[in-house]
Parts: sequence; structure tokens; C-alpha cells
Amino acid sequence: MTDDQFDAMVASLEARYQGKHPALARRAAFLAILGYAGLAFFLIAGAAIALLMIAWVIFSPNLLSIKIGALLGIPAAILTWSVFRGLWVKLSAPVGVEVKRGESPALFSLIDSISKEAGGVNFDTVLLTGDMNAAVVQNPRLGVFGWYKTYLLLGVPLMDSMAPEEFKSVLAHEFAHLSHQHGRLGTWLYRLRASWLRVMASLAQHGAPKPVLAFINWFWPRFNASAFVLSRSQEYQADAFAAKVTSPQSSAMALQRLVVDSRRLDDGFWDEIGAETSTSSSPPHDVFHRMHAFLGTMPDAPLATRWLTGALAMKTNTADTHPGLKDRLSALGVSIQPDAVPPLPASRASDAFLEPALIKSARDHFSKEWHMGIGTHWQETHREKLKLIKRLEAPFPGTPDGRWSEIAVRARLFGPRKIQEEIVHFLADHPDHVTANYARGVYLAEKDDLAAIPHLEKATVRPGLLHNALGAMAGLYDRLGRAGEIPGLRRRAQSREAQVDRAMHERSEISATDRFLLPKLSEEEMAEFVGLVGQHHEIRAAWLVQKHVVEYPEWRSYFLVLDMDPRVSQETGMKILQEVVEDVSIDAHVLAIRKTPDNAKVVATIVKMDGSALQVSHGK
Repeated sequence: MTDDQFDAMVASLEARYQGKHPALARRAAFLAILGYAGLAFFLIAGAAIALLMIAWVIFSPNLLSIKIGALLGIPAAILTWSVFRGLWVKLSAPVGVEVKRGESPALFSLIDSISKEAGGVNFDTVLLTGDMNAAVVQNPRLGVFGWYKTYLLLGVPLMDSMAPEEFKSVLAHEFAHLSHQHGRLGTWLYRLRASWLRVMASLAQHGAPKPVLAFINWFWPRFNASAFVLSRSQEYQADAFAAKVTSPQSSAMALQRLVVDSRRLDDGFWDEIGAETSTSSSPPHDVFHRMHAFLGTMPDAPLATRWLTGALAMKTNTADTHPGLKDRLSALGVSIQPDAVPPLPASRASDAFLEPALIKSARDHFSKEWHMGIGTHWQETHREKLKLIKRLEAPFPGTPDGRWSEIAVRARLFGPRKIQEEIVHFLADHPDHVTANYARGVYLAEKDDLAAIPHLEKATVRPGLLHNALGAMAGLYDRLGRAGEIPGLRRRAQSREAQVDRAMHERSEISATDRFLLPKLSEEEMAEFVGLVGQHHEIRAAWLVQKHVVEYPEWRSYFLVLDMDPRVSQETGMKILQEVVEDVSIDAHVLAIRKTPDNAKVVATIVKMDGSALQVSHGK
């Protein structure tokens, strides 16, 4: 079932069962029982046939029993195993810093208070995490058959961000999903949908026989749509319960603050941390302590207004059971203006509910965990940025492509935000430069600025950028509440998909039957290739040709053949190929290959072309 068909099914159910959620819950329950019955049938039938065939072969071994046993028994065993594997989804337990009742009496007093109002909600484990979120996680020990272990996850950054009443509202929302606020049947279906989502992911990953897939393809969309509509209504009920426990204003402020602080962590804090890879070979050891300080500062008002405007414009859709911010605030009876940036809280939830020693230990733990997890990637990024710094020390060609290549290197080194002024000046001189328009458009789209659209439109002429450009436009329209524009973008992507695939395919492969031409490059552009090859002493000879392509012929395709010292390992050789291609400034598709016995035929064709050889000269 396509996304559009699922959306239509959800809309139909919402209209049909408006104000009749008990009837919808009964429909979903019937479908759930049907799902259990279907899977049980496949399990029992498959196991019975497999065992019957095994018994026949064991007790009456002959050619007929062996043939029929293999013909029926093997598929039946595969069927049984596939269904069992899909149902038995083993989930890893959430990780974090476990909090015991005696370690944080204020926090458990809050939990007990909300639990009492929710009708009694119990947790097996309470964990602090490093996420900007709070959540209840239930791991079913028996897959779709339940027996849940329940975790309460509390994000330390969330507690650093919010006032105590706001954080209490967030917790109350999560508690409501486990309470009887939804009714026993609704709560069971809420859990069951989450379990079925995991089972569906498992079946999709491992595959399943055709009979099972046929049943799943019929059952799952119908159950999912019914449970989805119920889940959506339960989100509103959870918001109402949170407002009852605290106040509508506290709940609304928590929603606003989550929008603003989540975005400024992504766009501000983590960007600044990442920028340190240019100067430091190892990541910081105190990142969550820094985050605590960062969240204690006021956000930039224009940025926060832009983020709130985008969040308020986003329509409620089927991408998430959570309604859009505007609809959630409306249901709470609260209206806000986008420029109403949440003020800094007078006190923080982390200070109010966690003991100082515990919160320090948790931040130390998450900082150490992050440091260990990011270490290898950080060092690789640092080495890459040292190469970029060295690359900037060398002159770039004086061509427009050369100038753009320098800007692109600076973007990789300092981040796209730091070089936007350079891109604007460059586009003033070269308004149709495809990759420059794409870079500018993506940056503006991430800032929820409709000025991105003309730039992204210009980028769609390049097959390698088409889908990303259309995707950036779709995301922008979605965030600005203009989801009606998205189907047209989707149709454009689908209509050009085959042509784009052909264009990328013919540029990613070569054979001796391809038509090769001598490259039509200026002396300066040819000198650039010679210089890039000459930087690597492992390269003994090089040849450059242009391939005749059918799709998007204006986007030139070049192939660079490099003959390397045989002592160079495959891994090192691949890095050299990548570095050479990355440093080419011309606006074209360039693919470098290493001369090996495997491609001897096509290489011989290229080498025989007069004028294809580059005059490789290594510096001292």
C-alpha cells in the first residue's frame, strides 16, 4: 500500500468514526485478534506439515516419501521459521544511568504523585539518558504476545531545559499512555501497535514466504490505520491529562520549549562542538556539562521565532501519531504568537528533582560515553580538515569552477553557515551555477526560508542532485504548512527517476565498447588534473578521457585511469582515487579507476588514444 493510499484510509476512518472511538477500538481489536489468528495458523500449519513430512521420511523411507517430504517439508519449515523469527523480536534494553528511589527522593515523589493521579502506573526501571526527550519504553518479552518490562527514560538535557512544572507536564503525558486514561482496550491497542511495528520491521528485514506476505499486506494496513487513528486521539487525551496534572499553560510552554531547544541544540550547540575538529585532535571530555551551560542561555530571538513559526505551520499528518503543534495547542485552549519565545525558567527541573551528586555523575557518564563513541570519527574528521587546510594553501584555478571549488573546501572546513556570504557573492556573478545554487538552497531550506526554492529548482537540472533538491523542497513546504505542494514534487521525482538512474549508471561504469573522446578542457583545467595526480607519488602514470553519454549530455563525464605502484594496498589505492576526485574543481562528473588486470581491456582502449596521457610530474 502506498503512502497516499494509507493517508486516504486514515482520513476515511477519522471521518467514519468521529466521536465513535469505542467502535473504532473494537474494530482494531477484531483486526488484532485476526492478526494473531493468521500468524498462529501459519505457525501451526507450517510446523505440522514439516513434522508430518519428517515422520513420513523416518518411518517410511522410500523415493516417494523423500521427494514429497522435501517438496512440502522444506517450504513448511521455512514458513514456520520465518513467522517465528518475525514474532520473536528480541529488543535490547534501553541504556542510561539507573536511578534508585533512595538516590533521588524528589524525583520519585514526583513520579509517585503523577502515578497516583494516573490511576497507578508502575515502572520496573527509571533511567537518566543523554537525550532531549522523556519516554516510556515497554519491551515485550514475547513479541506481539506481550509480557512487558517497563522503563521510564528521563533525558537530562530535557530536564536542563525545562522548568519543574513543564517537565512534570511532559512526564504526565507519558504516564497517560500507560494509565487507564485511554480505557483498558485503548491502552492494550497502543502497546500492541508498537509491538506490531517491530514485528513488521523484522519481517521486512529477514523476508517472509509469499503466503505470509499476502496475509500481512492485507492485515497490516487495516490494523495500522485503525490503531493509528486511535493513537492520534490518545495523544490528545495524554495532553489533556498533562494539562490537568499541571495547567494548560505549563503544557503549552513545555511543547514550545521542546521545539526551540531541540533545534538550537542541533543547529547551534552541536555545530559549535563539531567546529572544534579543525583545531583539536580529540573530542572534549565535558560535552554534557557544556550542554547544561548552553541550555541556561536565552536562544537567539529571530531564530527561535523562525523555528516556532515553522512548527506552528506544520500540518498534522500520518508521518507521526503526534498531532502538529498548532493542533495540540488549540486542543489545550492555548494560542501563542510565533515571536513569543519561551523565557528562561526561574529554576530547572534537573536542579529541582535530582540530587547534585547524581546529576554531576550522570553528566560525567554521558560525556565519557559520547567521547568514547565519537573518538574514531572525530580523529578521522580532524585529519580530513588538516588536509583541507593544506588544500587551501595551494592555488585554485582562476576559472569560475576553481573559485567555487575553493568555496566548497571552505564550507567543508568551517561549515556551510560561515561561507554563505561568499556563496551569495559567487551567485551574483554566476547565477546558474548548479552546485552553488544547491548549496545555497539547502542552507536556506534548513532555515525554513522560502527563498530556497528558486535555488533548489536550478539544482534539479543535475541528475545527481535532483532527488535531494526535491526532498529539501518537500521538507521546507511541510514545515511551512504547505503540504499540498509535496505531491507535485513526488510526481516530478517519479517521472524522472528512470532517466536519472540511466544517467548515473552510464557515468558509474565503463567498458571497452563505450565511446571515448579526448577531454575538451582549457589549459588551466588540464593543468589542474596534472597537478592533482602529481601530488601522489604512488601514481606512476595517468590517462584522462571524456565519455560520450546519452542522458544529460551537458553534464560532462570524465574517466581518470591511474597506474599505481603495485606495492600500494587496495585500501590506500581507494583513498588516493577518492582524494583526487574530491579535489577536482570542474563542474562535471569525474570517476577515477586504478589500472588492474581486471580492467585491462578498457584501460588498453583508453591508453591507445593519442592525447589521453597526462604528463605526470612529482614534486620533490
